[in-house]
Amino acid sequence: MEIERMYSEFLDSKNDDYKEKYKGLEKWFSASSAGSCYKKHMFKVTEAPQKEMEARSQRIMRLGTLVHKDFEDAVKYYIKNKTYANSTPVSGKPTIFYTDDHKFYIEHRIKIPEYNVLGHLDFAVFTKSSNRIVVYDYKTSASYKWRLKFGRIQNRDKNPSFNYEMQLSTYLLGMEQELDCQPEDKEMSIIWYNKDTSRMREERIRLSYVDMAHNYWQELNEIRDDIKSNNDAELTDYENVNQTLSRHREMGVPFQDWECKYCPYEHICR
Repeated sequence: MEIERMYSEFLDSKNDDYKEKYKGLEKWFSASSAGSCYKKHMFKVTEAPQKEMEARSQRIMRLGTLVHKDFEDAVKYYIKNKTYANSTPVSGKPTIFYTDDHKFYIEHRIKIPEYNVLGHLDFAVFTKSSNRIVVYDYKTSASYKWRLKFGRIQNRDKNPSFNYEMQLSTYLLGMEQELDCQPEDKEMSIIWYNKDTSRMREERIRLSYVDMAHNYWQELNEIRDDIKSNNDAELTDYENVNQTLSRHREMGVPFQDWECKYCPYEHICR
């Protein structure tokens, strides 16, 4: 039996499930692409054709999904069976659990209508007594990237991307809007998992990225509005995006040259 082919077809079906999950939400910007090329977002909301993902890339992404699912299950297990054994799911919201003093958000949908942004955070904890919110994101990494981030200082990436920090900051923005009160104490962390060695490490993220996320989404929405006003109001033609946002001529199109290599719209971008 051709196991590799079978696995590829299985992953194709998972991709179809993902599209079905977001059916009707295609016009929303994706929080997971925070900090990415502005034009990539605009192609997404015009439902531009994406190039087919290579089988190896699908497998890499699937491995990250499986690690995320394990973390999700581990957190739920801990909440239900350990310290917070008396936690109760919020009625109609299976991603939220609460105790007298805590609310736990697991794989929770975030919507920021002001910026037309939609996403799912990995994990967040709000503590009522201290008015404190902590937001976590899980990331997997191969050893090479791990060394660039956590290795000896002289070997670290001299020009690191800030996409993950912007993504996490976007989730914090969403949580601030969703909570009934404005948290006085805020914290963000990325939980890294090395796929090659199974090492784990927590990276605290500076809150200064939250203002950067505000500015980023505000500017993206201004770009969208400009394109809509100069073309059709529904913004359905991705060629309008090509005509308005020239590749390598506009700020943020892209932010970093390497983005184009991994962009699903690279084949239509001009």
